[in-house]
Parts: sequence; structure tokens; C-alpha cells
Amino acid sequence: MMHQEFLAKLGLPLGELWRLGPLARRMSQLKRWDCLLTIKPLNVIGGTGSPANATAVF
Repeated sequence: MMHQEFLAKLGLPLGELWRLGPLARRMSQLKRWDCLLTIKPLNVIGGTGSPANATAVF
């Protein structure tokens, strides 16, 4: 139910299948414990999905 509300109606992307292990390992190497994790979805009118395009900004 959340998919319909968040993605289709509000345009909020969901990151439920992201692989965050590599990011966690890299952050541990850098001794950094916070970052801004964001995505840039494709700008397609009527689209219901987008490739995973996550970006972590330290």
C-alpha cells in the first residue's frame, strides 16, 4: 500500500532494495559515520519506477 501512496501519488522513491553493505564498509574505512544518501530518479511523466541511482555525499 505504501508503494502506491509514496511512489505513484507523491513521487517519493523507495530505497528498499539498495545494497548498503559497500557503503557501510567504505564509511568504516574513512571513519565517517554519517552522510546524505539521496537518489535522482528519471524524469518520466507517468513512470512508476526508475533505476537505482543512489548517491552518498560525505
